[in-house]
Amino acid sequence: MTGLRVPPKVALSASTYDVLRSAILDGTLPPGTRIVEDAVAKQLGVSRAPLREAIWLLKRDGLLVDESARSTRVVQLTEDDVHELHMIRTVLETLAYQQASPRLEAATIAELEDLIGQMHEASVAGDTRRIADLDYRFHRALCEPCGLPRVMKAWDEQHVLFRMWLNMVGPTLGLEDIAEPHRVLLDVVRGGDAEAISEQVIAHVYLVGGVMADQRRRWAAAQPRLCFPSSDGGAPR
Repeated sequence: MTGLRVPPKVALSASTYDVLRSAILDGTLPPGTRIVEDAVAKQLGVSRAPLREAIWLLKRDGLLVDESARSTRVVQLTEDDVHELHMIRTVLETLAYQQASPRLEAATIAELEDLIGQMHEASVAGDTRRIADLDYRFHRALCEPCGLPRVMKAWDEQHVLFRMWLNMVGPTLGLEDIAEPHRVLLDVVRGGDAEAISEQVIAHVYLVGGVMADQRRRWAAAQPRLCFPSSDGGAPR
């Protein structure tokens, strides 16, 4: 756990949570790592109280799990967990993008185009951690115009674990330029065809995960093609 530090002049519980969350998501604390409170508190330079609050929040996020009554570990995602995360993401993003499509404004599109440009730069540099961060920012920005706060809350909750998994498999992706599939997705969402959006979300979500290639193909083939009604009650376009 070398290199973990809590910034000064910040609420200790919040900053401790942020430091540990980032360390889990970027792989500094890999899956299965045991969290020994005394050792972590000493490493971070905080007391047990803010650390315990941070641990409680990370358990709520699903990033930490109880190993026993006295020990906690970083969650280890099973194949079934990853399968479920893919299905949840597919459903949520299909709904969000179909609803967001007619609401996309010029400023949002410009932001998304800029993120795609940054993805290209990160891909050329081979910076997988930056790619994972940009991927999160892109998909959240594309979902947000949907105007469905409960869907966004569910997306935020599940994407924490999906992002952790993406960081785990990032070096295995083998994609020359991850910017291109994001540009294709943006173009399809801008086009507004509900069925095409559903198909593209499936193709995009299951694009990653070369370490599970056989499962990826099987899971993607089994996904339902979803066309949700538009927010005004009419049929999807």
